[in-house]
This record gives sequence, structure tokens and C-alpha cells, in this order.
Amino acid sequence: MRSVVNIILSSLYYEKNRVTGANKRFDFFGKNLQSRENINLTVLVREGEAPDWAENSITLPRYDSMPSVIRRLVYCIKLTFIFYRRDGVIINDFMPVPLIFSKRNYYYQLVHDIRNFTDFNRAAVKKISSLFQKIQWRMVPNILTVSSFTKNQLIKYCNINPNKIAVSYNGIDPVKRNKAKKDIDFLYIATFEKRKNHDNLIKAFSVYVKNCDQHARLYLIGRDLGYRKHIETLISKYQIDKFVTIIEKISESELKNIYERTYCFVNPSLYEGFGMPLIEAMYFDCHVICSDIDVFHEIAKKHAYYFDPLDHGSILNAMKEIKNTEIKGESKTCYTIKNFSWSAIVDNFLNLLVK
Repeated sequence: MRSVVNIILSSLYYEKNRVTGANKRFDFFGKNLQSRENINLTVLVREGEAPDWAENSITLPRYDSMPSVIRRLVYCIKLTFIFYRRDGVIINDFMPVPLIFSKRNYYYQLVHDIRNFTDFNRAAVKKISSLFQKIQWRMVPNILTVSSFTKNQLIKYCNINPNKIAVSYNGIDPVKRNKAKKDIDFLYIATFEKRKNHDNLIKAFSVYVKNCDQHARLYLIGRDLGYRKHIETLISKYQIDKFVTIIEKISESELKNIYERTYCFVNPSLYEGFGMPLIEAMYFDCHVICSDIDVFHEIAKKHAYYFDPLDHGSILNAMKEIKNTEIKGESKTCYTIKNFSWSAIVDNFLNLLVK
């Protein structure tokens, strides 16, 4: 009989009532770990964010009144103290990383992407921030990242030993699908920020409405990171307000219904570490058209139609083409279940621990 493995799943970014790719990973990866007989799971989150499914949790104060830099330093010290005394396995996504690491446990730093090494760095002091991250990632014993693309980026830009980087894909939670009228022509789920490239999608869709289908509908769903007002201004400029629906807050059941109603999922993003909505859309058997970038090829393979995200004419052509072309080959749903089930993803992670 295998001995019990103690695992801490830690995220001080986690918000239990917000639907994001990172939050979904925390929830479904955690729930699957907790369901295993020989796993003793503890989640570590901020006060008020302990997920309902968690049987064991540690919560840290929010310190909302503190300046961000001081708050991060306090969290770093507290996490160092907590982790150093623990046996087992630790998976943590918060930065700064702990000040020291203990030989009593296996520490994994979860890295979703390395956008601070791209033009989409959101840090206030960009060069210093990326240098600091590089030093931090080189310090940690192990890195867990969500795609081979991000692993290769870590090796290329941060000179990290590839032997200490493991890939652990994001996954889907198979649910019963219902038949629904496909009254949403195009759907895009992404935070409202520049790198998500809503601009070129809106330009393409405005031409599509005027020249191809005057009843077409586009849904934009995502959290505002300061770019929503610009997007709304652009929609008004092209006079397509009545054809576009913007949703910022949505529940899982509402999102499921929207996937079921969607004919085509479109993703014109310029940079991603993974792209969870892509595999969710494939699970619901939506047609998929997306940017011709490495990580999307890694995830979707032959189950998507690719376009140049910098050329709104290319996006428009993909929109028109998808109305007349069936994507050949294995069912997108079967492909997604086979390659991106949380059960298999957790199995692969647990296999790392016995190597």
C-alpha cells in the first residue's frame, strides 16, 4: 500500500468566485488531488477565498491596506516560514518565491506564462521586474508550467535547466452537454487587455456583419484589466453595438450555456501561456479559429483553423471560411477528453513524484 503524500496547493492570487483559467486550474486540479485515496491535500489561500470543496485549508490575512510591495514581502516571509516546516509536496504560484527551501519537501513553482519577457509586460518597472523573475525562477528547485511552449520560453529567456521544468497542461471538467440553438455566431473569452487583440477581431467582425451576415452575433466575455472602455469605443466607432454582447461577470452554468449556443469560438490573442477557453470550446464541439501562434498549435493541433492575428483581413477570411468548411479528423470532443482530462493531468503530476 502506498504511503500518504501530503500536498499543499498554494495560491494567493486565487479568487473563488471569479471564473478565470488560473482559478479553474486551482479548483479542478485541487479537487482531483483531494479525491485520491493516498493524498492529504491542504489549500493555502487568502482570507475569504478558501474554496467550498477544500477539506483542509490555511488562510493568510489579506493586508489590503498595505502598499503592494510591502504586502508581497510579508506574504513571501510567511510562505517561507510555512513551507520550510512542511513535509511532502508544495505547489505554489505566488511571487516572490520563498526565501529559502527545505529538503523536507518537493517544491514546485507554478508558472502560467512569462509575459514579462514580452511586449505585454504589465509591471511598473519592466526590465527590473523581468530580471527579478528570472533570478527567482532560477532559484526554485522545480518549476511546473502549463505548456511546452512556456517551458521552451523559460529555457530560452531565463536559461533555466530544462531538467527541472515539468509540463502540466490545463484541463477540462467533462459535464453533460445539452443541445441548444446555435444563436451565437462567434465567442471570445479573454480578459480585456491589449495582448488579447480585441481590436483586430472587432475590425474583422464589423466587415463580416456588413458584407456577410447582417444578423451575426459576437459575444465578448472577460474581466476588465483597463481595456474595456477602449473596446466599447471601437465597437461604437464601427457601429456594431447591437451585434456585440459584452459580459464581465458570469457563472460556470451560464458559461456552459453560452458554449452550447456557440457556433464558432475565435481567439485572436497575441500571446498566451496556454489558452484554457480553447480546449473548453473544443469540448463543446464549437468550431475553433485562432491565432497562428506556437502554443495554440500545441493545444489544438489539426482541430482549429489558424489566422494571422495582426491582420484583420486574415481573421475575416477565417470567419467566412469556417461557415463553409468542416474541420476534418477526430472529434474535437474526443480529442479534448483524451488529452486534457484533469484525471490524466493529475496522474502525470503524481508520476513525477516517484521518478
